Amino acid sequence: MSDPQSGRLVRDLDGATVRQRWGTVEENAVRLDGATAERITEALNEVHAGAFNLFYLTRKHYWAAEGAEFDDVAAFLKDAYQRMRALNDDVAVRINQLGGVPASTPPDIQEYAPVHLEAEHLYALRASLAGDLEAYATLAARMRDHVSLAAELGDEATVELLRDRLDDVEDDAHALEQFLEDDTLVRTGASE
Repeated sequence: MSDPQSGRLVRDLDGATVRQRWGTVEENAVRLDGATAERITEALNEVHAGAFNLFYLTRKHYWAAEGAEFDDVAAFLKDAYQRMRALNDDVAVRINQLGGVPASTPPDIQEYAPVHLEAEHLYALRASLAGDLEAYATLAARMRDHVSLAAELGDEATVELLRDRLDDVEDDAHALEQFLEDDTLVRTGASE
């Protein structure tokens, strides 16, 4: 884990007591040994940060959805970003249960995230959704890797959490594939 960040966006709270430093893993109530909890916490921070970025991507695309399929696409994106937010929260809670500290500042989230944000521009919906599909595939692959790691290390609760949420991630990826089929999402020309 990186050192705590500071600067324009991140600051310490003057006079506040630090309960736990970023990058540390303390004894945990679930009694996973320190080395195991540290490895799983590191892996879960990737899922946490990836879900955080995918939440922002799908929410941005919800805000900007347009076109003939607006109602269906916007409804899907709204549900999708809510599922990503729930995944993000559930994984952060698990990191805390394991004695760790979830990535919570923009620099640390971007360091951990396997899913990258797109630039602030508004892009054609088809291009945005294709990027979302790639992000879902990336996050799903990492989640599968981390299910295997958690199983290998004997953390069944993390295995169950990730497997349950992986179903949602894969279902959303499938829905995006359907939106991107040739006969859907009216093409608008070279700007895609």
